[in-house]
Amino acid sequence: EFKQYSFLRWHEVSVDVCPADGSKAEGIKQMIKQLGFSMEDTYAFGDGLNDIAMLQAVGTGVAMGNGRDEVKAVADYITSHVDEDGVYNALKHLKLI
Repeated sequence: EFKQYSFLRWHEVSVDVCPADGSKAEGIKQMIKQLGFSMEDTYAFGDGLNDIAMLQAVGTGVAMGNGRDEVKAVADYITSHVDEDGVYNALKHLKLI
């Protein structure tokens, strides 16, 4: 009924509603295009089903240790749990800090 939107259930009580051609991945692509960067120079962190396309689109996709198995399956790197300094640990591993 709502062809102008896409719906992605990523949690039993949560749904992302986006324009049919929109997503986190598309938002990153548009921003990178405007800034003149290359997608291969981008990084993204995710843990939910709504992060899969984003992790696949960027140069380096990082799944959080607490993330879903489906997310980890598409990630370039899996870090520790978000509550165990997962972002910090990944940034160090990737030599970004």
